[in-house]
Amino acid sequence: MAPWVSDFIIPYLDKMKTAPRLLDYFKIHFIVIIYAFTAILGNATQANTLTIVFVRCVIASISLALIIRYSKKSFRVSPTVLWVWVLNGVFVALHWLLFFGAAKVSTVAMCLAGLSTQTFWTSLIEPIAKKVRISKIEVFLGLLVIAALVIIFSVEQAQWLGLLMGIASGFFGALFSVINGQFTHTHNPKLITFYEMIAAGIMTGMVWSFGAFDGLAGYFPIGLDWLWIGILALVCTVYAYTETIHLYKVFSVFSINLVITLEPVYGMILAIYIFGSKEIMQPGFYYGTILLVLTVMAHPFLKKSNKLA
Repeated sequence: MAPWVSDFIIPYLDKMKTAPRLLDYFKIHFIVIIYAFTAILGNATQANTLTIVFVRCVIASISLALIIRYSKKSFRVSPTVLWVWVLNGVFVALHWLLFFGAAKVSTVAMCLAGLSTQTFWTSLIEPIAKKVRISKIEVFLGLLVIAALVIIFSVEQAQWLGLLMGIASGFFGALFSVINGQFTHTHNPKLITFYEMIAAGIMTGMVWSFGAFDGLAGYFPIGLDWLWIGILALVCTVYAYTETIHLYKVFSVFSINLVITLEPVYGMILAIYIFGSKEIMQPGFYYGTILLVLTVMAHPFLKKSNKLA
């Protein structure tokens, strides 16, 4: 991360946050419900993970370009900031590739269980970005997160790859969230998303082209694939992703990712309803997931109590 971002932008952003309105709380929960559908949409798509991410980025970037041009906003951005966004676009691509890949190699539930570590990763990355010491409470909660993951892994060992990919997806999700949170007060969220989608699209497109030119199966969307990927691009990216960046103006990155921790809860319920018995796990899986979610949600309350002590 560029040093000037940490040294100059973060202190100002912390002061510039405005008090959230009731509508802002409704928005973030509505967005989380939308995010809960992403793994389901990806799992319902017959195309492979690389194709899903690449086509999603192409549709999203074209749509955002039209929106920005129609609204007569400028596409100009300083080279230094642009390179940060390009790098962040790579992190977004890795987050999505691991996320959809986890759902395809295991189950939506296992993918979401790993993803729920995103708030934990944020609690570690944000202090590093702000150059403050990580608290003992966060270390303790980190150990509880590890314990929860051990419980999940012990009862679903056959799904270990999906769990690890979900955890890695959570890490990159926290990383790009922290970086985006540093620009929301100074740049148009749609412009940020536009350049990040271009970067993510170029990265995945270069790899995708090799399989596409060889005519490999799953490298071209067919039938309803276009609908599912279109929803991912327009609803889950152009709207939800961009609106999340906008909400960094009133919420901290950690606070937003804390609410996003509910995504596995919504997602698992929806997955069982849509995909049936395939998504039903052993009881130990749900015990571990509950411990994971409760651990993450306990963080702000424990941290506040520690400050008051």
